[in-house]
Amino acid sequence: MKHIVIILLCLLGIRPDMLYAEDTHAQQYQDSILKVSQAMPNTLVRLTYLRDMAYRHQYAPYNKAFSTALYEEACAQENVIYENLGAYYLASCYDKRHDPDSLTYWVDKLKGYAPEVGTYDYYLEQKAAISRALASKRQIEKAVYVAKEALEESLKYHSNNGEIASYNSLGCAYGVSSRVDEALEVFLKAYQRFTPQTKVSLRVDILSRIAQVYGNTGRDSLRIPYLQQMDEELQEVVKREPEARKNWSNFEIDCQIKYVLLSMNKGELHVAQEHIDKAKALLEDHVDPVFWLNVQLVQLQYYARTKEYDKSIALVDEVTPIVLNHYVSTFATLINYKASTQINKGDIDGAIETRRYLIRAQDSLDNAFSTNQLQQMKEIYHIDDLLMEKQKIKDINYKRGFLFLVTLLVLVLIFYLYTRYLSQKIVTAEKITADAAMQAEADNVTKDRLQSEISHDIRTPLNVVVGFAELLTEPKELTAEAKMEYGKMIQENAENLLKYVNSILELSRLESGKTQYMQEECEVIALCRKEIATAIESGNGHVAVRLKTDIESLMISTDKNWFSSLLTSLLVPVESDEDSYNIVIRIKHDREKNLLLFKVVGTPLAKVRFENKTALIRHEINAHFIHAFGGIYKVQADTAEGPWVSFSIQIKE
Repeated sequence: MKHIVIILLCLLGIRPDMLYAEDTHAQQYQDSILKVSQAMPNTLVRLTYLRDMAYRHQYAPYNKAFSTALYEEACAQENVIYENLGAYYLASCYDKRHDPDSLTYWVDKLKGYAPEVGTYDYYLEQKAAISRALASKRQIEKAVYVAKEALEESLKYHSNNGEIASYNSLGCAYGVSSRVDEALEVFLKAYQRFTPQTKVSLRVDILSRIAQVYGNTGRDSLRIPYLQQMDEELQEVVKREPEARKNWSNFEIDCQIKYVLLSMNKGELHVAQEHIDKAKALLEDHVDPVFWLNVQLVQLQYYARTKEYDKSIALVDEVTPIVLNHYVSTFATLINYKASTQINKGDIDGAIETRRYLIRAQDSLDNAFSTNQLQQMKEIYHIDDLLMEKQKIKDINYKRGFLFLVTLLVLVLIFYLYTRYLSQKIVTAEKITADAAMQAEADNVTKDRLQSEISHDIRTPLNVVVGFAELLTEPKELTAEAKMEYGKMIQENAENLLKYVNSILELSRLESGKTQYMQEECEVIALCRKEIATAIESGNGHVAVRLKTDIESLMISTDKNWFSSLLTSLLVPVESDEDSYNIVIRIKHDREKNLLLFKVVGTPLAKVRFENKTALIRHEINAHFIHAFGGIYKVQADTAEGPWVSFSIQIKE
């Protein structure tokens, strides 16, 4: 459940569509502010008042109205300084809405004002914002291009704020395209470029993103200092500008959410609840709904950790309508989370009904999502067409003959590589077929021999048990030592007979299909090391095992329990065996055939292959398991390096 909630938090953090809560008093408050400004003299006094109002209300629904009033008044008074400031605030409104077209309009305005006001900060900050808007629409290629272009201009005009904003946008574009390491590198570079003149909003945003990346990659120790610095910056600016407190609410909530996740990772649930309460206390009408949703989702994760299933289900029901209307791509994940919670609660019927509801809604959701993706792809390919046209202009001087020659050479090379590939595949297939035929023939010989000897091997210990039991029941009085000796022989033969019969039954169940293998992913090297340690411990000093391989870690798909049983049978001798064994396990990865090859040298199971029928049956069981997963099982009792068993496992792509 934790992973589902984290996925939702990441998805909702990519593109927060602005769905502001309605405030019945908003219009009345807004009109009162504007009336006060209109009553002021048509001078710098009015502009200063509108500037202060626009700055203190950088949140909906007031930001656009006050920014527009400032810009229009500045234009009327022909004050280019305030025109530039008004255009900057209007661009910020569309930055919050992730509207690249409207942003571009105001960025063009700011570009014209920059030479007149003598600073390029406002223009370059908002140009970088265009990149973030494009990244939110998954136009990654264009977003990276715009961010790098803004960065070049920032360096050209020595704009520190523009440089930080450009790095921020470039890191966001990399992050959306799952280039996490590149994103982190860019954010850290921005952090290193902080100066006393860097805006607090940019500093807080960069610190938040660095903490987010470290948190998502499980590096909490590295996340903590940036999160603490982010918290300190917010506390300082709120203390310094209490009248603009609401401008920082989104960042404050984001900071508290990060503290919640950090506390839960550390297992400090009471601390996590304290930060959840702090975040909830900040939820007012002016807060962006995406942060309201993030608070609810982190609350879901908290409920999952505390197993408060009823609260979790109720919260999902509360959040679902908003997600369904505005975050279609995350709807299915949220409903699946609800069903999983119901299963954990034990409400199977409720989980089934929830999944039925999801299936009914899936068609309409898929259609809506596909339409959105199609529109985004059209926008992306429009940019690709422009880049291709630019490349065609650069390549116009290449001769057609040269292009034809290159094409011909490429075709010849492809044909050669393809025919070589086919030849290798044919040779490999023939070799595999031949090996399989040889193995099948060897298996048939072994089975025939086994069947012919089963009756004799069962009859011998059974006769011993019956014979000595009859001696014990005869009227002739036996000594205590004789009775003990006869009883011991009966017990030993009965145990051997039981092991033998159990082995036969186990093999029979496998061959009849009554016992099925469970396929699962497991880390084979770690599993081998675990079984080696167990074998050494149970060997009581008679068993030494070494693992020789250049493979550090490899995931395979097999039945973990049966694989462990196979290794145990090869490494652990029978209880009556007092010999010492020096066993070597060699593991190689045949990348050409995509096989994992095992060779166990010095195994006691190969030594007694034909001396002990139980061991012979054990080999049959092992071979059945290996063959079921596409491998080959071989046994050699008399070799120069000692008895060995080799087997292979097919590695699926």
